[in-house]
Amino acid sequence: MSQHVSILLTRHASRVTRHAPAIALAILLLAAPSSSSGGEECKVTPEIERAVTMGLDYLARTQKPDGSWPDHYGQVSGVVGMAMLAFLAHGEMPDEGKYGLVIRRCVDYMVKTQQANGLLSNESGSPMYSHGFALLALGEVYGMIDDPRVGPAIKKATGLLVSSQNRLGGWRYSVNSPDADTTVSGAQMMGLRAAANAGIEVPVSTIQRGVGFYKSCFCPGGGFGYTGADGPSPARSGIGLLILSLSGAYRSPEAKATADLMLAGGGAYGYQGYFHYACYYGSQAMFQAGGKYWRHWNGTMTPMLVSMQARDGSWSDQGSSGGVVAATAFALLSLEINYNLLPIYQR
Repeated sequence: MSQHVSILLTRHASRVTRHAPAIALAILLLAAPSSSSGGEECKVTPEIERAVTMGLDYLARTQKPDGSWPDHYGQVSGVVGMAMLAFLAHGEMPDEGKYGLVIRRCVDYMVKTQQANGLLSNESGSPMYSHGFALLALGEVYGMIDDPRVGPAIKKATGLLVSSQNRLGGWRYSVNSPDADTTVSGAQMMGLRAAANAGIEVPVSTIQRGVGFYKSCFCPGGGFGYTGADGPSPARSGIGLLILSLSGAYRSPEAKATADLMLAGGGAYGYQGYFHYACYYGSQAMFQAGGKYWRHWNGTMTPMLVSMQARDGSWSDQGSSGGVVAATAFALLSLEINYNLLPIYQR
């Protein structure tokens, strides 16, 4: 795996360097340092490696030839992107090794389903969720794959996000939504970070306005509401903390209060639904918070996730109607923080 990591970082660096003057300010804002490094805090135990390998095997053997998966949400571009990220987070490479074809098929699917306006979605219901997740995935694979379609696809998708950010500083379900919520906006902010990492120019003002929207949704005592300061949830707390941490506001009072809230709750406070989705954001947020926050989260939530895996390698969607493929991808990505390989995971 160390050879894969070296190749990943070399390819990624070579792509970004070509665009460095155009994105210097955005990279500075997006890649803020945290209080500690991953290092010894990340431990790939035999149990984690076994669970991750089983999960990747499940996704690989159930993928359709077109790059999607059989269940309904498995045909959504954003879910395909998140499933692909689970392979990249384990150090797998496109077109190489056991899972190389799986990754290539995912890229093909996302690129082919992009619409003329740049929207990375083939669904009519809530396309912006899919767009943000697919952009994140393409941004992360860009430095690893030799495919002339990927760069232009990322650029078009980024342009759509910048132009569709509304007066509140966020996004919602459709491209032209006049309102915003913290869950949809989280996917877009993460997509923008990955695009900047890939060498695409992201205006600093877009990120600043996004951070402003999150601060407007901060709840007294910690956590973030849905469309305002209307009460926190585990998922939104993780999303808000992660966005602030990755956007330069990691030392803000809002970030500190939210990390403390999640720590006091023992990781799984109040999880009634969207469990794996909340874990996906929570694991990244607490890793970025570092120190006692990450150690406690990793010591409580990681064993819980491993214990919830089905015998076939998948994870149930826990009744959240997101589908088994999405739940499995989110669970794997939560565990794979311990590998600390993806650029999006770096502090």
